Amino acid sequence: RKASPIALTTFTAARPELLGGSADLTGSNLTNTPSTPAFRVDAAGAVVKTEDGRIGRHINYGVREFGMAAIMNGIALHGGYIPYAGTFLTFSDYRRNAIRMAALMRQRVVHVFTHDSIGLGEDGPTHQSIEHAASLRLIPHLDVWRPCDTAETAVAWSAALQNRERPTALLLSR
Repeated sequence: RKASPIALTTFTAARPELLGGSADLTGSNLTNTPSTPAFRVDAAGAVVKTEDGRIGRHINYGVREFGMAAIMNGIALHGGYIPYAGTFLTFSDYRRNAIRMAALMRQRVVHVFTHDSIGLGEDGPTHQSIEHAASLRLIPHLDVWRPCDTAETAVAWSAALQNRERPTALLLSR
């Protein structure tokens, strides 16, 4: 997961069509970059620009894993953006229907899943998602990458962004 923001920082700086996001775990799944300030709207629903006049490119979804994935599908269907968003791999079950729909619709969305590990982290065995990689690989038309280092992570991100006809799941270790 530490290799992902290295690649992502380069890609988001070069590709303004990348629209990121995260559940309430941005600090852990590292999906925010200097090129992707938070997307904000005011009380009237108007988009708030950053101090330098940019529109934010990172959506803070909160604890809404299914909603996040479904919104990513809608963004991809609308066109113009390549949506990506991250959460812990163990929460992929909450997103499964939306991931499957993206695969059936052949939409280019990137699901970033972190904390793929057999090692127990601070959250204990409930977050030890050893079966989730296999279940994601069962979804037709979903590319599942489980890179082992910085080079493979950069290749996985590159492949996900080049792929125009199917979603990608990036499974990153703790």
